[in-house]
Amino acid sequence: MASVGIIANPQSGKDIRRLVALASSFSNNEKVLMLRRVMAGISAIGLDNILMFNDLGSLGAVAVDGFRHENKNPKVQLFEVDASGETADSTKAACKLAELGVRCIIVLGGDGTCRAVAKGCSKIPLIPLSTGTNNAFPFSWEGTVAGMAAAFYALHPRVYGSEKKVTKQLHVSLDGKSESALVDIAIIKESFYGARAVWDIRRVDSVALTRSEPGRLGLSSLGASLRPIDSNEPVGLWLKLGAKSKSNQCVISAIGPGQVASAKVLEHKVVKLGETIKYRAPDVRVLAFDGEREYLLSKREEIEITLELDGPAILNVPAILKKAAIRGDLQTKN
Repeated sequence: MASVGIIANPQSGKDIRRLVALASSFSNNEKVLMLRRVMAGISAIGLDNILMFNDLGSLGAVAVDGFRHENKNPKVQLFEVDASGETADSTKAACKLAELGVRCIIVLGGDGTCRAVAKGCSKIPLIPLSTGTNNAFPFSWEGTVAGMAAAFYALHPRVYGSEKKVTKQLHVSLDGKSESALVDIAIIKESFYGARAVWDIRRVDSVALTRSEPGRLGLSSLGASLRPIDSNEPVGLWLKLGAKSKSNQCVISAIGPGQVASAKVLEHKVVKLGETIKYRAPDVRVLAFDGEREYLLSKREEIEITLELDGPAILNVPAILKKAAIRGDLQTKN
């Protein structure tokens, strides 16, 4: 049976970057309203089988309760996983939806949430909607139209499958375990994790990017100010930052809401698909994946970062709705 899964992260957009920048607040109440708009769009196309993650913040439960009250729709179901309030909850939820056989997953969150979902979604395509602090990977599509597009794809995957595109990822092997990032892997000049979010550009040693699209915030904006790369271009970017020097290039970038920083670039290199970047830590360093510190590199530890075209597939919402209009799928009988 055709179905759509939905995962919302109640913690997205609530890290330290909200305190050090002029970021607006994306409240949980607004996320609930967004979830209800998503479900309204799905239902309007005639797909009633919706599976909503019952997160610990109760976003899913409150949204489903409101939607059932308005629509009397018994086919909207909550599902649960062994949740702990951590990022891994989104990965577990994606794994569960893959087991349940949904045809696409709508994600509410930022880059970190999308990365967590990508770890568990298998080959199921995503519609990532921005509710995080840094949103280089997800889109600001309105929830209603995102739901409509998801329903069209779930009901007719062969027809709308051409509007699905596989994304790039960065991979690194750590202690025999592979880790990945959808947007950036940053090497931070720290000897401890501290706050997980990366916000101080002065502490960034180097950064690998899958994309550097102008108009986005976060570490990818450093690359956008030097060598713009869009999500479909089959290359990435490697930046090495450093202290002041006459030979350095200096870039000015919007790294956060209201935060414009300048950074000296010692070197930069365009990275091809399948190409590997080698890095040896001169001292203790911290690795951050899509803006969140997760791994401590020891002094002289060597790592290899590889760019691959094996990330999650993304559904293009405007393209799906355009095709639906051309096919007449948005027309109704009088």
